[in-house]
Amino acid sequence: MKKHFISTLPGFIFLLVMSSCFHNHNIEITISDDDDEYEMEALYKRNQTRTVQVYLDENLLNNSTVSFKRRTIDEEVTLDDNTTVYINSNPGNLSIKNDKTKNSAESCERVKQVCEELKDILADN
Repeated sequence: MKKHFISTLPGFIFLLVMSSCFHNHNIEITISDDDDEYEMEALYKRNQTRTVQVYLDENLLNNSTVSFKRRTIDEEVTLDDNTTVYINSNPGNLSIKNDKTKNSAESCERVKQVCEELKDILADN
């Protein structure tokens, strides 16, 4: 009995380690807001990428020439209201930076609101 237990223990440990590597359910969202810049960084489950892309296309980039759908973005984007934001988006990873010195208070508040809503969406899924 003892030999059987000792021979199966390494296999059990291997399975435990592998399952924890592939089933990471952590979501990390960091928001920094100071006088000059608002920034949101999010690490989330890769299977939430499509939800993030659709939400941002509809609520941030609406009618813009740039789209999140089926691509990565790593550029400064000018929105329809002339707000400029830097966006870096990859599956499971998003960074949005808004320079408050270049944009109106209203447009900064809009970007902030979109990021706050996105944070709630990611936490609920």
